[in-house]
Amino acid sequence: MSAFMRGVADFALPTHLLAVVVLGLLAPQHAARFPILALIELAAGLLAGSLAVVLGVGENPASTALLALAAIGAAAVIAAWPLPAPITGLFAFVVGAALPLNAPPQEITMARAVLAQAGFALAALAAFAIVALIVLSATREWQLVGAWIAASAILVLALRLAR
Repeated sequence: MSAFMRGVADFALPTHLLAVVVLGLLAPQHAARFPILALIELAAGLLAGSLAVVLGVGENPASTALLALAAIGAAAVIAAWPLPAPITGLFAFVVGAALPLNAPPQEITMARAVLAQAGFALAALAAFAIVALIVLSATREWQLVGAWIAASAILVLALRLAR
C-alpha cells in the first residue's frame, strides 16, 4: 500500500469520522451556500496539526479532545444554535489541528510521511465536503444524525474517563 493511501486509511478511525461529520453537519446549518470558510479553516487546522507532528509533539489528548469536540458540536447541531461564522471557523480549525495529532504517520522516511499526511488531509477535507453538500441538499430532518453522534461521543468519553 502506498504511503498516500495509508494516510487516507488512517483517517477512517471512528474518532476522526465523528468529529468531521459533526463539523459537516454544523458548518452548513446556517449557510445558504457551501461553507467555504469552514473548509479553509479545517485545511489550516490540518496544516497546523501536521506541523506539530513534524515538530515532534509527543503524547497528547487529541483523541479525547476530538470526542469532546464531537459531543459539543453535535449538541449545537441538535439544538440548531445559530453559531456565528467565526466560531464555526474556530471549531473547524481546532478539529483540523487535533486530527493529525491523533494519527501521526507511521512512515520511515520524511517523504513517505508527507505523502501519508497529504492523504490524511485530503480524506478529511473530502469527508467534510461530502457531508456538508448532503446537508445543504437535504430536504428531511438531519439533526437526528447529530443526536447519534452526541450519544456515541459521550458514551466513549464516559468509558475513557471511567478507567
